[in-house]
Amino acid sequence: MPFDIRWGPSLNDNKDENQENQDLSVEPLTSEADASTLPIMEQLELAKAEIERLTDQSLRRQAELINYRRRVQKEQAENATVAQVSLLGGLVPVIDDLERAVEMESKDVGTYHEGMQIILRTVQQVLEKIGVERIEPKGEMFDPRYHEAIARHETNDVPEGQVLEVCQPGYRLNDRLIRPAKVIVSFGNVPAEDDICEEDLGEVLEVDAGVLAEENEANDG
Repeated sequence: MPFDIRWGPSLNDNKDENQENQDLSVEPLTSEADASTLPIMEQLELAKAEIERLTDQSLRRQAELINYRRRVQKEQAENATVAQVSLLGGLVPVIDDLERAVEMESKDVGTYHEGMQIILRTVQQVLEKIGVERIEPKGEMFDPRYHEAIARHETNDVPEGQVLEVCQPGYRLNDRLIRPAKVIVSFGNVPAEDDICEEDLGEVLEVDAGVLAEENEANDG
């Protein structure tokens, strides 16, 4: 009897069955241990890459900060040089005037004094031009921020703490002190003996005499 292919297993069925058997018998490429450690290794690699990126970023920021500081210092030095050149440019003519005054042989004291006054005014104008203010606080109250007391004088004519005399003027630039003014300050403000009039003195004597009489009567009693 011939074999009926319709009822028997086909070649394709046998092929699929063999393939399934082969798939079941083949060992996995990675073991359970490798499968569990692979994500950790990837995380470590990612962490290392992130650390390298942050380190590089930090180094770049530090380099930028150093460059910025150097640039600011350079600009400040240049600005200071410009200010110094401007100041010296105003003082050079004063030096020329002083040299001419030294070389000039003049017996006229008045002319020489007038020349010195002109030079002094020139220097003052140069200082005022750059914002330097002269501190001469005579008659003002003592201010320790801008004044230096070198002596105190007792007086009753002015309030205590008032500047009586300026021994050396001070200078400041935009509220920044260059040199304090050296001054003499008042203190005391206590009435002197000479300020007591004769009427007040008579009242004091009368009171003393009355008290003395009362004490004598008490002793006699």
